[in-house]
Amino acid sequence: MRIPFVTRAAAAAVLAASALAFAAPADASAQKALVEVPCTAGGDQVKFTKFMGFSRCFEGAGDLDVRPAFNTEANWVNTGNHTGWFSYEPTPGDVQVQVFGKNQSLTGKFYPLRHLHVDG
Repeated sequence: MRIPFVTRAAAAAVLAASALAFAAPADASAQKALVEVPCTAGGDQVKFTKFMGFSRCFEGAGDLDVRPAFNTEANWVNTGNHTGWFSYEPTPGDVQVQVFGKNQSLTGKFYPLRHLHVDG
């Protein structure tokens, strides 16, 4: 018995969709969008700290373009329980990307901060 091509293609599409549904993490719907938040103690935030002690903190997962502010500069970055990357522009037109892993403390001239990506 031969199965028509259209039927085989539809069956393959259904199998692919069901495989994707099982591949998604169980708590994907509970994942909070990446937002800027007041800084607190603990490992739930990515924290950017400026030389004078001013900090900006972010929590959740996803992508966020960082709005310019006085404390967009960062000399220290604590990544908490997160992985991802951020971009900054030390000189106009020279965008740099820094990848980070969980529980890292990074030191450098990471400013001005432009974009933050935190893995889900």
